[in-house]
Amino acid sequence: MSHVLYQFSGNHLGAIEWCEPRRGETLVADSWRVDDGQVVALEHHLDRFRTSVAATTQLGSAPVEAFLAAVLEKIQAVGSWFPRIEAVATPGGPTLRYRHRVAPELTSEAILASTSQDPRTHPLVKGPDLEALLRLRSNVAPLGATEAVILDAQGAIVEGAYSSVVVWTSGSDALTIVPRSTPRLPGITEQVVLDIARREGVRVEERTLFPQDLDNATVWILSALHGIRQATAWVDGPTLSRSQSLRDAWQEKWRDEGQGINQLPR
Repeated sequence: MSHVLYQFSGNHLGAIEWCEPRRGETLVADSWRVDDGQVVALEHHLDRFRTSVAATTQLGSAPVEAFLAAVLEKIQAVGSWFPRIEAVATPGGPTLRYRHRVAPELTSEAILASTSQDPRTHPLVKGPDLEALLRLRSNVAPLGATEAVILDAQGAIVEGAYSSVVVWTSGSDALTIVPRSTPRLPGITEQVVLDIARREGVRVEERTLFPQDLDNATVWILSALHGIRQATAWVDGPTLSRSQSLRDAWQEKWRDEGQGINQLPR
């Protein structure tokens, strides 16, 4: 994915060489999709970043707010973008950086594979574990999978490497999510989908989910990059039901949550 890396210094974003050997450990990161100026739940992404930066670094709120304002000025209202904001460890202390990235094409489907490996060291903070989670996804790619699903020690679903997992179990009209007590990233796309469910009068359940219990279930993979993807297969796992029309209808509802990036408060 072609992109430009900027570093924030003195209230200014300056382009830097992004492949330098000492690029710094990622402390916090967040990203969202922008299509022709429309973005879903941007304020939630920014709030998650603010909260995590405040909890894990010594950066004050003033430079963070100035950084976020500068980032929003960089995002064009034409085209598809997948901007990433991050705080990284450098010899001079935590530093704010912005990756201006072109968004890949939207995909509507995913193939899943389970993994009992859990490399996460900070399950509630997006950023520190991203590279390790990418390796999980790479490890299942030879199986034909496009997303790795982390299972806990009991074999229960935790989350996808880069996604949240929600399920419509066979014979139920409730949308089932992994219990919030499970150590996992507070997914913003998941929250948007849950908000839609409540407005639509759809019952939401929290329940421990095991892959072997999901035969004939409809499984959705949620992320800010693609919105809702239909899981079409689970490698060496359950036989899944496919309801593309249901996914497409809810994807449209997710898109309808978008706001113009230039209309958001700065």
